[in-house]
Amino acid sequence: MKKVFHIVILFSTIILMLTLTSCKKKINISWMDETGKLIETTQVKKGEVPTHSYTPKEGYRFDGWASNLNAEVLPSLPAATKDATYYAIISKLTDYFTITFNSKGGSNVASITKEKMSVVNEPTKPTYNGYRFIGWSKNENGSDRVSWPLTLEEDITLYAIWVKQVTITFDSKGGSKVDSITGDYQTSINEPTKPTYEGYRFMGWSKKENSSEIVSWPLTLEEDTTLYAIWNEKVDIKQYLASLLNGFNLNPYEYIPESMRAEYSQNLVDKDFASPDYTNFVNVSDIKYGGFGEQWHMIIDNIEQSKNFFNVLSTVEALATTSITAFNNYIDSNPSDTANYQFRNGIYNVTINFDGTIIFYVLDYEATLPIFGAQTIQIALSYNIENSERTGRIQIGDANALKYEVQENAYKFAIRYLGVRRAYFEISKDENNNIQGSIFEFLGVDDVAQMKSSAIFYTDGTYLSAVGNKAGGLLGFKGYINELYSLETGHLLGYEVRETLSSLVYNTLWFNLNDMGGINNIKVLDEKNDSNNNTIYINNSDTPFAIKKVGGISGKMLSRRFDIEMRTQYYYYYDETNEKYVEVATKVPMFFVQEENLNTLVSDVLDSNKVNILVNLDSQILTKIQKDYDELIDVFISVQEEMTYEAILDYIGKAYNFA
Repeated sequence: MKKVFHIVILFSTIILMLTLTSCKKKINISWMDETGKLIETTQVKKGEVPTHSYTPKEGYRFDGWASNLNAEVLPSLPAATKDATYYAIISKLTDYFTITFNSKGGSNVASITKEKMSVVNEPTKPTYNGYRFIGWSKNENGSDRVSWPLTLEEDITLYAIWVKQVTITFDSKGGSKVDSITGDYQTSINEPTKPTYEGYRFMGWSKKENSSEIVSWPLTLEEDTTLYAIWNEKVDIKQYLASLLNGFNLNPYEYIPESMRAEYSQNLVDKDFASPDYTNFVNVSDIKYGGFGEQWHMIIDNIEQSKNFFNVLSTVEALATTSITAFNNYIDSNPSDTANYQFRNGIYNVTINFDGTIIFYVLDYEATLPIFGAQTIQIALSYNIENSERTGRIQIGDANALKYEVQENAYKFAIRYLGVRRAYFEISKDENNNIQGSIFEFLGVDDVAQMKSSAIFYTDGTYLSAVGNKAGGLLGFKGYINELYSLETGHLLGYEVRETLSSLVYNTLWFNLNDMGGINNIKVLDEKNDSNNNTIYINNSDTPFAIKKVGGISGKMLSRRFDIEMRTQYYYYYDETNEKYVEVATKVPMFFVQEENLNTLVSDVLDSNKVNILVNLDSQILTKIQKDYDELIDVFISVQEEMTYEAILDYIGKAYNFA
């Protein structure tokens, strides 16, 4: 019995030891993140339920553990019976948003994820060689630029906005160093500080080495460029005064084609010239056509009035030699880079001033002049030694002043005449001697309602086109006109007028009768200053010339398709007493047709008058008139408001005073 007992005890002890050994064995649990990367390994006892906490990356939520990456989250982990591996399952929080940055070729910028409505500051700016970073946009085209800090309300991609950088490098060609300038593409930069070079005068910068073409400032940045300094040896300022006084005189007509001047022989008439008596039949061949129309007349009228000012420049010519001698003596005794010298010669007070760039020559005196009478007069001439630009200003009394500027291929002047006319005129020539210009004229007393006339004009080697708002239209109509002239003869070839009344637009072509086939002579009764109330007879007929209405159903249904009216043309004669050209305004009959009815003109006239009438004008000329009308009138409308009478007065300025 005792032996059995010992066996039982021994067996129990063995079982207990095996049990204790089994209970002490650990089970390995591997914890992996959402990418399958090991977080850590822990050990638990067999039968124990493993646990592990996990904090996901910002913007995500930890949903639980799964047996593999693609498995569903386990509702609870089982008690450990053997080694096991569990994977973290996460999901993006809907209350977190991400800003992604597309640097569009620049350096990388990391995305930012934060809670909804977080305020995000601008990240470190990207870099991109040759470009300047100017911000971030919600659109690729840069049209919706964001402001920082940014409130996070949704996932968003921002796009970098870059502006190309352009560098201007300066080669001073032996002069002092000038630092390069880097700026944004298509922006403007001002001229840098001028370099210096002992014994030389700096003239400007050129895009070509050893060139005399000087760039204009400010300069628009378009591409990397090297500019080269242009130097001239220093010249004694005495020579500048001589240059100024030997080349001050100016004839404004030098910029106008000879055939388009008032003095052109084919535009001249006798002083007693008068229009024919149209109350009796007048042969079309006897009518003097080819004068100037209203538009070109306005331009010539302003040039003629400017010549009244230029006449006083003969005073400068008489004093030039004396002034140069006196100034040379002064400079020889007072050598300096600048000078201000005054002296009196008879009734003339002479001032010569040089500021290092511009030399001025000013005469002040009193005299009696034709047209102006007894007046105080100032003539001020200047010469810019850097760009050779010449400027003149003439003041006659308080009410009259003119200023002009002359460049190599350009000229402009502004005039204040008798206190009631203000005008600005400019003209330039291209390499083919074709000209283009503009004029703005205001009539009326200052600070009172102004009547404004404007024009632009061009030449192309064959024709001169003058476009403006002196259309001579009907009361209540707003009109524009394009006149076409032959540069060979200076004659008016025809014109087209655009007149508007409310929403109605009238496009009327006007022709001289000698360019109309089928009209031999004409009689006009009850003439009323270009109105449409005249009674017209043609070809010795005792039946009035009949018009035809547009008809149909439109606002223009009652307007005339065609008609003949008396229009003003201008000729000139020379007034020897006053030494000037005087205009002669005359009425001449002209034929008009609405452009829309040009193609039916022959049949329309035949229906109304039983006579064959057609436009005999050269087809090239007619096409040119219509082309100018289609293109130039809209150009004129876009520029006609560019000048005000206040701007003209500002440009003319006031008399000089160097005291």
